[in-house]
Amino acid sequence: MIYHIIPDIFSIEQSVELSLKYKANFEYGDFCNPSVYENMEEVDRRINIYKSIARNRSEDTMHGAFLGIDLAASDSVIKERSRKLIIQSLEIASELGVKGVIFHTGLIGSLRLDYYLNNWLNEAVSFWTEQCKRFSNLTVYMENSFEQEPDIFVRLMEQMKNVSNFMLCLDYGHAILASAPIEEWCSKLAPYIGHMHLNDNDLKDDLHLIPGNGSIDFNKWRRLMKENNICTSTLLELNGLNKAKAALEYMRENYGD
Repeated sequence: MIYHIIPDIFSIEQSVELSLKYKANFEYGDFCNPSVYENMEEVDRRINIYKSIARNRSEDTMHGAFLGIDLAASDSVIKERSRKLIIQSLEIASELGVKGVIFHTGLIGSLRLDYYLNNWLNEAVSFWTEQCKRFSNLTVYMENSFEQEPDIFVRLMEQMKNVSNFMLCLDYGHAILASAPIEEWCSKLAPYIGHMHLNDNDLKDDLHLIPGNGSIDFNKWRRLMKENNICTSTLLELNGLNKAKAALEYMRENYGD
């Protein structure tokens, strides 16, 4: 399994050293907060720093804008702004030359009314089909966040089945906090998963702990991956290089990765 870590732009040399030591790729987290896009000079500065590093970025990933994003909003201003930020994320990823970009649905996880989900699904299929065609050099990964069951993702992927550069990112820590059992998330979504986010928590909150420091059963995680033939690039989603190193060590020592 190929792991990704989040690079620290303020400790970029150490980030590169860590990635080389463990043969890990990067997942750039600098561009996920919409407030970042209010200062395009800072955005350009960060892009240029990453582009200046002598390393291959073609297997790296990037997290796109997600806080407050609602591409299917009934408010036209929010909808337009959300879509603009998503497209800016895709443009940045394209300039960086990464493999793909991770986005969230923007859905309110506890709101399961048919009209709400059907409206989102129609808007999402139309929008993402268009963007995947426009940014054919990138793969778009849709991540589960607050959704309580995997069904909406299955419906989405069934309608996106002819778009080859659209896949899912399974956030295992998010899924294990949902109402549907983790076995259901893995079995139903397995055919569509192209990337994964992994960390630990207390089975109550999304704490982003180092694996082994919480209550997630990682032996069960490993078993579910094997049973469902899920073998994807995986971000050890932790901020801070010391945490990233500890996570890489844990996975190597316990699972031979």
